[in-house]
Amino acid sequence: MSKIVAVDIETTGLNPNEDAIIEIGAVKFDGSRVEDEWSTLVNPRRPIPSFISQLTGISNPMVRNAPLLLDVIGDLIAFVGDIPVVGHNISFDLSFLRQARALRTNIDIDTYELAAVLMPTATRYNLSALAQQLGVLLPATHRALDDARATHAVLIELVKKAHELPIDLLAELVRMGEPLDWQANWPLKQALRQRIKEPVKAKKSVGGKITIGDLVTPYALGISLLGTDSLILCKGISWTLVI
Repeated sequence: MSKIVAVDIETTGLNPNEDAIIEIGAVKFDGSRVEDEWSTLVNPRRPIPSFISQLTGISNPMVRNAPLLLDVIGDLIAFVGDIPVVGHNISFDLSFLRQARALRTNIDIDTYELAAVLMPTATRYNLSALAQQLGVLLPATHRALDDARATHAVLIELVKKAHELPIDLLAELVRMGEPLDWQANWPLKQALRQRIKEPVKAKKSVGGKITIGDLVTPYALGISLLGTDSLILCKGISWTLVI
């Protein structure tokens, strides 16, 4: 897995045009290894509604002397750089952050969208429920850094599930997601790329012979989606056979 940053924010409400950020948390990771973390409270320059304080534990006195968003957004941009970002319902987080001109061009990944396709029988899809169903021990507390950590852990488990899919199904999901602005497609595409690096396990036909179709399909579908450079990944198959 490439480097990714899990991002979470807490806000005074749901409307990015009327409400404001009160906390930002970010976790930079490469696979299961956490490389760095960053978080800050933010002064929203307006009262925090009581129900938000009850939900998050963030009170007006806690943010009174906190920096303004304008003073810390550059630090977040520098922390993330140009690598992909992941969040649970990431569109919500980005709706606030992109108004502040942050993370406007980063690839964005949504663990909610990914879970919807990889865990179709899940009872609930909020972050806390998914973490519990996936055996993630980190709590989702409605504090930004805690939830970013939980999102990272949830993504790791979801990627494991993607790797367990039949490769032809994984390739089909990637193909269907290509023309869409689907925030689950990037990790599925990365999983497919890893899968076609695996040695091909040929199957014998009824007559005991290995067929070209057994060797190439469905790897050829993955290659067509990921580019011809992936041809070299089909171990044990000659160039003539692949072509």
